[in-house]
Amino acid sequence: MNPNPGDISMKSLQRLVIVMPVFNDWESFGLLLKQIDFLAKGKKLWLDVVAIDDGSTESYLRIKSDIQDLSTIRKVNVIRLARNLGHQKAIAIGLAFINDKLSYDAVIVMDSDGEDQPQDIFRLLDAYSKDKQSIIFALRQRRSEGIVFGIFYFFYRFLFDILTGKKIAFGNFCLIPEENLQRVVYFPQIWNHFAAGIVHAGLPWKSIPTDRGQRFAGKSKMNFVSLIIHGLSAISVFIEILAVRLMLFGFFVILLGIIGLLVLFYIRYLTPLAIPGWATTVAFGLTVIMFQAMTFLLVLLFLVLNSRSNLLFVPAKHYKDYFMSLERLA
Repeated sequence: MNPNPGDISMKSLQRLVIVMPVFNDWESFGLLLKQIDFLAKGKKLWLDVVAIDDGSTESYLRIKSDIQDLSTIRKVNVIRLARNLGHQKAIAIGLAFINDKLSYDAVIVMDSDGEDQPQDIFRLLDAYSKDKQSIIFALRQRRSEGIVFGIFYFFYRFLFDILTGKKIAFGNFCLIPEENLQRVVYFPQIWNHFAAGIVHAGLPWKSIPTDRGQRFAGKSKMNFVSLIIHGLSAISVFIEILAVRLMLFGFFVILLGIIGLLVLFYIRYLTPLAIPGWATTVAFGLTVIMFQAMTFLLVLLFLVLNSRSNLLFVPAKHYKDYFMSLERLA
C-alpha cells in the first residue's frame, strides 16, 4: 500500500466528505475506511465519511471497535434508512443530507466494497485542483468482471447510445464540487440513476481513467436482474428523448406499410401483372402492423404526457421521507 499516491496539492481543498451506500457490506466498509485513513495521512484534508445504511439486516456495530483508531478521518456517521431503496436512491439521500446539514468544499461518491479504489480519491482531487467547476467521474478502463458481464455491458452501452443519443461509460465514483452539489440535489433524475441524472442535467463534467479494484470481503449483492434494472433505470432518465425516437420509428414503420400497400394497389389495378395469391395476406399483415404501430404511438404519447404531470421526488426536499436516524460510528 502506497501512503503517498502522488504529489498532490490540497491547500485549496479543506473540507472533503465521502458518501458511500452500504447494504450489509460492513466488513468491506471498515477495511476501506482504514485504507483511506492511511492514504490520507499528511494531506491537508478535513475528512468526514457518511455511510448510508440502505436497510441492512446486519448491524454496523460489529466493526465499531475496529475503526476507533482512525487518525485522519474526523468523523464517520451512519444514516439509517427506513427500508432498502437500492444504491442509487441511497446516494441521492446521502447527497441531499450532506448539502443540507454539513459544511464541505467537495463530496466524493464511491462504493463501500473496495471496487472503487481508495487511491483514486486523490487522483480525483488532483483533477479537481485543475478544474473546480466540473464534476469529476472515475472512468473504469479495466474491469474485473467476467466475459459474460462484459458482453452484456457492451450491449447496454450500445442500446443506451442508440435509444438516448448519449454516451455513458462511468458509474457512481466521482467528485462533486460544492456549487454543483447544491444544484444536483434538486434534480429528480438522480433518484433513478445518479450518473445518468448528471448527464441529463447538462452540468459540466469530465472523467479520468481508473481501474476497477477487487472486493475486500463478501460477495456482490448485484445479480443479473439487478443489473438489468440498473441499465433500464439509466435509460428511463432520458424518457422524453426515448419517446421521441420511438415515435419516429413508429412513423417509419407506418410509412413502410403505406408504401407496401400502394405498391400492391398499383400492381393490382394499374398494371397487367398478375397478383400472386399471397398478396392479400401481405396486405392484411401490413394493415395489422400499421394499426399496432399507431396504437403504440398513442399509448406512448399519453404515457409521456401523464408522466409530466406526476409529482417528482426531489432529493433536496423529500430525502427525510426515508430518513430513520443519524448515528455516530467513529
